[in-house]
Amino acid sequence: MKKSMSATAIANPTWYVDERVIFHGQARPYDYYGAKDPTIVYYGGKYHVFYTGANQGGGWQMLYTSASTLSGLKNAPRTYMSSIGENYFCAPQVFYFEPKKLWYLIYQDGTFGAAYATTSNIADPKSWSGPKSLGMSGNMGWDYYVICDNSYAYMYNTPSDGSGKLYVRRTSLANFPNGWGAPSVALGDTFEGANVYKSLADGKYYLTIEDQKDGRYYELWTSNSAGGPWNKVAEKWAWRGNLSYKADRWTTNVSHGEIIRAGYNQKMEINNIDRVEFLIQGTNSLSGPYQQIIWDLGVIRNYK
Repeated sequence: MKKSMSATAIANPTWYVDERVIFHGQARPYDYYGAKDPTIVYYGGKYHVFYTGANQGGGWQMLYTSASTLSGLKNAPRTYMSSIGENYFCAPQVFYFEPKKLWYLIYQDGTFGAAYATTSNIADPKSWSGPKSLGMSGNMGWDYYVICDNSYAYMYNTPSDGSGKLYVRRTSLANFPNGWGAPSVALGDTFEGANVYKSLADGKYYLTIEDQKDGRYYELWTSNSAGGPWNKVAEKWAWRGNLSYKADRWTTNVSHGEIIRAGYNQKMEINNIDRVEFLIQGTNSLSGPYQQIIWDLGVIRNYK
């Protein structure tokens, strides 16, 4: 890891907190305690959101919703992902993989650890085929995330050993979603929920990852490559200290979320890292059993 003395992105932006758009308890029993871990794409005139529900029995399952506007998500129907349903499957990432002309859901599950499902129709939550194994081993854990360039697919994930490391491995586009190489350490001294994007404004790659040294907050890193090496832009890029509340004060934490992309394919492109809409899970209290923390989903923006 190298630390950069000059960063291309604004290190300490003001984040404007919009309203919550997905509340816990709207799809009981699946989301009794929390709506978490969202992934979002805009396609076919709608925002498509897949997310984790924390249920009353101690399990985690995935749900789907869609609407033509972000605000419209508040009252849109929720669908349990029964076609790939397990006792434990969560933390999704969705994208359209152009080489195979299929939508992919990457997620963690109780069968394979790192799993995927596919469909040709993102708007039909019953159409997904899976779970299927990503064929990974070693330094497994959670929060699997894929980004592709013109040659490779890179997989980032956090291990379950408490080491604070973030791992990356890669495979060729031709071999995706299998053929992953050995993992290497991308970052240390961090937590979980890493995402990587390519910013069209400057052509650079940006890695966001959650840490928990002062509540839940997001670090920001940058690189010239989707696979790193990574230079730190900010330890606290999005945190309680730079939140400005437009709606109600519904969160003092910036936790597991995803930036709304410019497109929907495997390249994970955003227009400009300094003008993003960030769909996050938020809460005002981190006390109590982890699985029973109350989480809702809403958007924060680093521009007016």
